[in-house]
Amino acid sequence: MTSPTPLPGPGPQELALDLAGRTALVTGAAGGIGRACALRLAAAG
Repeated sequence: MTSPTPLPGPGPQELALDLAGRTALVTGAAGGIGRACALRLAAAG
């Protein structure tokens, strides 16, 4: 069953984390979601 309207929840901007001055360790960065996370973190500096 699918919902005709989107379910409420936080958008991408609300999920943004401020990692300034911190270290992030991404496991599984060879592909899939891990890779996407690693690339996004690298782009953010």
